[in-house]
Formats: sequence, structure tokens, C-alpha cells
Amino acid sequence: MALLGLARRFLKPIREERRLALGLVALLLVCETALCGLIVRFQPYTKIDFDAYMQQVDLFLGGERDYLQIKGETGPLVYPAGFLYVFSAIRYATGGGQVAIAQIIFGALYVANLAVVLAVYVAAGNVPVWSLGLLCLSRRYHSIFVLRLFNDCVAMLFGFVAVLLCQRSRLVWAAVSMSLGISVKMNLLLMLPGFLLLLVKGATLPRQLLALGAMAAVQVAVGLPFVLAGQTPSYVAKAFEFSRVFIHHWTVNFKFVPEEIFVSSGFAKALLAAHLAALFAFASSRWCRRDGGVLAVVRKWGVSSAVSALPLIGVSIKVARGKALYQRTPLDPRFVADVLFGCNFVGIVFARSLHYQFYSWYFPTLVFLLFSARGIAVPLKVALYFLIEVAFNVFPSTPWSSLALTGCHLVLLLGYFMSDLEEAGPAMRRRRKKE
Repeated sequence: MALLGLARRFLKPIREERRLALGLVALLLVCETALCGLIVRFQPYTKIDFDAYMQQVDLFLGGERDYLQIKGETGPLVYPAGFLYVFSAIRYATGGGQVAIAQIIFGALYVANLAVVLAVYVAAGNVPVWSLGLLCLSRRYHSIFVLRLFNDCVAMLFGFVAVLLCQRSRLVWAAVSMSLGISVKMNLLLMLPGFLLLLVKGATLPRQLLALGAMAAVQVAVGLPFVLAGQTPSYVAKAFEFSRVFIHHWTVNFKFVPEEIFVSSGFAKALLAAHLAALFAFASSRWCRRDGGVLAVVRKWGVSSAVSALPLIGVSIKVARGKALYQRTPLDPRFVADVLFGCNFVGIVFARSLHYQFYSWYFPTLVFLLFSARGIAVPLKVALYFLIEVAFNVFPSTPWSSLALTGCHLVLLLGYFMSDLEEAGPAMRRRRKKE
């Protein structure tokens, strides 16, 4: 009976069994630390990009500031300069790029990343306790960190720290962390629309401006050595290159699309249009529904901003309740995760190409998204989770594996979209009543 009672507790949401969840978190972190050590000890390293990273870093440390000339064996450098600083530090820490030491560093990075993600889940509180274990079952996700040493791992640590800071309403520091992540790899731009929405709904105009200024200041500081060297055009052209066309052979999500269509500008424009339309739909029907939709939020934000700014020139106005935006502080932790994880996933679904390492961009969010999708039965949620994992473990990808992956993405996106935040559960409803 005691075991049955414990099993029932694992089925409850984290918010109802916080102590049990924290105990499971501690156990998972200990087990994952040991597992990363075993992987480093017994699994062979896979050479993909790390050697090229070190070659690019060597050129930078040797004084090269023309981004067009910073290259490695896999091609030119295509990341902002934060990447160079992080991997310069790794180069020094590993005695010039010794892989075994780098694997230990990335194992620690994996555990740190998992700890932050688990903290986000505990703060959100909506998934069942047992589902936290799913965050530790991905073969591909482990290999991205410990066996392949991709820069995506560093960028996403900054990204998940930003999510956690947003949950604690530390929006300025979240802006700094997100901008640091973008300086390592630009994929965090997928979360940026959601972060801007959180700024609008959770901060007054002065804090909004401070957060945006902090993001810009980080990018300026990161690129300053190249600006001072007179290499601004080459830095901007390569570090923020949005026109790159990925190779069809390596795509995981659109291998079923004929290559001539895959590389066409029309396909890219269609995906961008679908991406923007989906973001607008989610913002209007899910994240801004209580405020009358995204257009109403923009209008109310304008009124709130005017009320904040006009006293600076000696003008004071009063507006009727409901005309201005109620900027909530603190933000609801579940709402924060919903907006940022959801915004990121919309970008994943309509990404022109996903490579294997891009799994690290959204695998840690899948459990949250699946258990936020009302109308999908738990067995189907688990099936979707494992089907996505299987698709990312088919190498090289096939038309069938990529079709299955895209199908899973669309099923999850639809189920998630059909789930209203108004159905978020009793804890959130009580909070809303107090408001």
C-alpha cells in the first residue's frame, strides 16, 4: 500500500508534490553526473566540429580580426564573437584543445544545463513528477554534449538561464543572459519574440528600455574588438548571416522535400510566412487572450508607455481601467515557460532545416510542451516523445524519418495550440482570481 501511495504521488503535478519532485531532481542530477562520466570513459569521441572550433580560435588568438579570414576545416566562422571567447577559454582550459578534458567540461555543462532546466520545470509546476525522468532518456541529447562538443550546448545554457530568470521576474538579467547566448549562436533568436512579449506584459517602460539596452550593449561589447580593428562589415556579414542555405543531405526534418524545392527561396519564404502566422496565432489565442489578443496588447502597451513617459515632459494623464496594460509583477512561472518554450518550438517546426545538434535547442522543452497539450492522451504523449527521439537517431536521415519527425512536430503543435492557458489548472486560476 505504501508503494502504491508513492506511485500515486509520482502521478501528481509537481506543484502538488514539490518535495518529492525536488528529491527526484537531486537523484537525477547524481545519476546523470555518473552517466556522463561513464560515457566519457567508455564511448569514443565523434569528430565533427570541435577541431574546427579550435582552428578558428587559434586564428583569433593569433590576431586575425577579419571574420572572412577566420576559418576551420569545416569552413568559415559563422557565429558571433561570443563563440570565440567561450572556446578560447575552453582551449586554455584543455591545454590547447585536448578532447578528453573538453569532454569532461561538456559533461559538467550537460549537468549544469539539466539542473537549470529542472529548476524551470519545478517553478512551472504543471507536469507530473514522474515525467522529469524523461528529460534524462535521450541518447542523442547526451551525445551532442559529451561526444560531439557542439557550441549549441553553451548557447542553450544561457538560454535556459534566461528562462529561469524570467520566471523570477529578473527580466534585465534575463536579457543579458539571452544576449550572451545569442553571441554564441543565433538560435536563441527563436525565443526573442516571446521574451519581448514578457517584457511588455511584465515590466514598465523604463525596465523594458533597460533590458533592451542591456541586450544591445552585450552585442556591442562582444563585437567591439572587430569594430575597433575596422572589420565591422565582415563581422556583421558572417556573424549574423541570415541568408545561408543549408545542405539538403544533412537536414533531419525536410529530407522528404525534393532538393530543388528545399534550396529554393520560395520554400524559405513559405516557411517564414508560416512561422510568423503561427506566432501571431499563438500570441492572439493563447498568450494574450486575457488581454483581448495581441493587437489589443500592443494598443494597451502604447497607452501604458505614454502614461509612463509623458510625466518626463510635465504632462500627467489618467486613463480608464482596462485601457492600459496591466503589467504583472511577478510573472507567473508557468506562463513564462509556456511563452518561451512555445515560441521556440514554433520556430523549430518551421525551421528551414534542422541538423542533429539542433535537437539541443528544444529537447529539454518537449516534456513541458507535451504535458501542456490538452487532448493528447498520456500514452500518445510518450509515443510522440520517443518517435521524435528515434527520428533524431536515424543517421543519415531518410525521407521517412524526416516525414515522421515533421508529423510529430505538427501533432504536438496542434495539440499545444488547442490547449488554452485558461485550462492551466487550479493554481493558476486561483492566482487569476486574486488579480
